[in-house]
Amino acid sequence: MAGSITSRRQGLTKGDQRERALLDAARALFREKPIGEVAIDELTGAAGITRSSFYFYFESKRALLAALCDQAVGETDDEMAEWLASDGPNRDALRRGLARSLARWRIDGRWLRELFIAPDPGQDILSVRERLITSSGSALCDRIRRDARAGRTVGGVPEQLASMVIGLRVMTLSELYALPGTYTDDELLDGLTDAILRLIYG
Repeated sequence: MAGSITSRRQGLTKGDQRERALLDAARALFREKPIGEVAIDELTGAAGITRSSFYFYFESKRALLAALCDQAVGETDDEMAEWLASDGPNRDALRRGLARSLARWRIDGRWLRELFIAPDPGQDILSVRERLITSSGSALCDRIRRDARAGRTVGGVPEQLASMVIGLRVMTLSELYALPGTYTDDELLDGLTDAILRLIYG
């Protein structure tokens, strides 16, 4: 019993701290330059660990990208959790979730844009992109199926609708990052919210 209390007090292990430091360093560096231009030595230097330590936690930069992808999926799920758990259109909850996503894109938009929509990002990033889109679509697909069974949706294949919603969300947020000032936050959030609801509910 005493050991478990001590473990809780200690919090993250040194290994966990190093892995988190690498992921935090990757986020910071990917905000400044394209993912392909960031070398492993830059990542280890920013994280304060050795190159050999990097390979203890990640077998390659692709593996680190996959872990960063898992974080991004978890953050998206957290942002949209209120709406995903509700039923029917629930416009206010959807808009709140999108507002949280917008705030994150303002910070991490460069690398999120590259992961999602860069036209020729290389096979490593394409693999990560597919994983991210598939993971993000699962909870949304479940929600659409639930509302379809209740007769609330306009019909259609839930997987296809979920993919279309994710694409619309990503393209809209990506455009805002690439072309700041094109729309106000309220214009973007209202337009995106209503477009998603029309797509699912008509």
